[in-house]
Amino acid sequence: MNIRTLLMAVLLLFLPAAQVATAQAGTSAPTTASTQPVRLLLASLIVGKDAKGQETLTPTSNTTKPRPGDLLAWKATAVNDLTSSVPDLALTIPIPAATVYLEGSAVLRVGAQTLSPVFSFDGQSFAPAPLKRRINVIKNGVSTLQEVTVPPSEYRAVRWILPALAARSQVLAELRTSVR
Repeated sequence: MNIRTLLMAVLLLFLPAAQVATAQAGTSAPTTASTQPVRLLLASLIVGKDAKGQETLTPTSNTTKPRPGDLLAWKATAVNDLTSSVPDLALTIPIPAATVYLEGSAVLRVGAQTLSPVFSFDGQSFAPAPLKRRINVIKNGVSTLQEVTVPPSEYRAVRWILPALAARSQVLAELRTSVR
């Protein structure tokens, strides 16, 4: 099975058709498939332990499906094949509804620098953790809006904003989830 087939199988297993990892450059000109500035490769791996207690990563597939309670490592590689850098790159990884984000596991390094992620619980708006939302609370018959913290288990997407992705380079973003 080639990597493209494997990635498609992973996406079909865990993500609704509209949810795929994305990398969007901050350009105003439309792009076509042949001029797309960034390729994105997404993989999900089941995290386990070998006989010596060392961590193992097994790619998910049609024969290796995660089960409830399994820990998954998600790896998204953004690749710039162009001869110039791509500015203002937003790299987004959706968190499948069948999984729960593990707090503090989202990492993206560019050289020696670690970029801070932003999160979303609705897939639309992003902010640094901890996320907040306003809910309507009724107390003694009076309705008021109250701000509450959204638990990481309700996060549905992670995004990093890269100031630029250098020519002929790539970055790797990682996060972990557990299967519900």
